Order: sequence, then C-alpha cells, then structure tokens
Amino acid sequence: MFFACFVAVAVNAQSADYELTGFLDDENQVITEIQLGATDDLNPSVGLLNNGPDLVAATDTIYITISVDNTDLGRMYLLGSQLDSVPVGSAVALGGQTPILTAADMDNYQITSAELCYKVSFAGVTTDPDLTNNQACVQVTRLVSINEFAQDEVAVYPNPASDVINVANAENAQVSVFDMTGKVVANIENASANQEIDASNFAKGLYIVRVVDGNNIVTKKISIVK
Repeated sequence: MFFACFVAVAVNAQSADYELTGFLDDENQVITEIQLGATDDLNPSVGLLNNGPDLVAATDTIYITISVDNTDLGRMYLLGSQLDSVPVGSAVALGGQTPILTAADMDNYQITSAELCYKVSFAGVTTDPDLTNNQACVQVTRLVSINEFAQDEVAVYPNPASDVINVANAENAQVSVFDMTGKVVANIENASANQEIDASNFAKGLYIVRVVDGNNIVTKKISIVK
C-alpha cells in the first residue's frame, strides 16, 4: 500500500520553473520605473514565464505576493487551470485591471516614491526548481506637488518605536497614524508641541504618521517593534 501511494504521488508531481520577467508597459515591454499622475491608480502588469520542463498542474494555485517598500500588502492568485494551456517558453501578462493601490490610498500614505515588488509561489503538486527568479520589482514615482511645511522640523521618534510615539514641533496641528491597510489607528486634534501617542496596542510593522496644518502636510514613516 505504501509503495502504491508513493508511485501515485510521484506520477502526479510536476516541476515548472516560473519566472517573473518584470513589470510591463502597454506594449508588454519591460520597464524599470512607473510614473503616475496625482489621480492615477497603481495597477501594473507583470510578465510570468514558464521555463519548464512541465506545465503547472491544473489543480494548483499560483500566488502573487505584493509588497510596497518591503511591507506586505496581500496576495492575488491564479488557478493552474488558467495557465496549464500556456506552452513552456511562453510568457503571459498578469494584472493591470484591479488597482493595487488607488490614488486615494497613496494620498493617505503620502506615497510619492516607493518600490513595488511581486513574488510568485505555488500551492499544490507543482514545484519550482529555481526560486531566484520568482520576484520582480519596479520603482514607482508619483508626479504630484505636495505643499509641505517644516518637513525638517517635525520629528517623529524613536524610530523604531515600541510603546510610545513622540511627535515634536506639530503644535495645534492634526496628527494621524495609519497602518499599511489605510486604517487610522490614532488621531489627535490640536496636538501639543511635544505630542505623545500611545502605541502599546499597535501591531508590529510599518506605519505612516501624518501631520496636517491647514493646507500643509508632513508625513513620516515609523516602524513599531515588539
């Protein structure tokens, strides 16, 4: 019985070296930078190439893990049945429809420049013999004009922080803290000159501290460690 089970697994196992060839423009050419306007969403395409020797199993799931500046934003997925007819040596373009980040998301995070990365992985019987080509990254730049005040004067510390975030030189401004999903985890109206924010209940990870005084905005990134 053990031998029969082993043979069945071995027969069904498949090996496919899938490679993310890079991010693509409208003509499916590889690009090294994405430039966005102030109202543009981030919805790039990326090339996926199967170097063989096998096709992906139809029952497998292919995951694309998405990150911005090393912060995981989640995953999108394809079923193996969507790719099992694509010949070895042929590339397909993925994505480009549903935004990874909307313009409003990027406004919330005050993103003007960031590194976007995709990483491919499998769940099922298919194995990938070469994991060194499973990630592709591109630099994203937003061509926006942000009126910032006292960027060098407003201080957010310590960084990384644990239980308390200090915001200095933001007197009478609104101070908000966002996690990387866009959720407001702290908000202070009319901050003091040396405002303390309780971060004891924050999960570890990257956060955005935004200071708003009228039409003027300052944003700072801060890491929470536990």
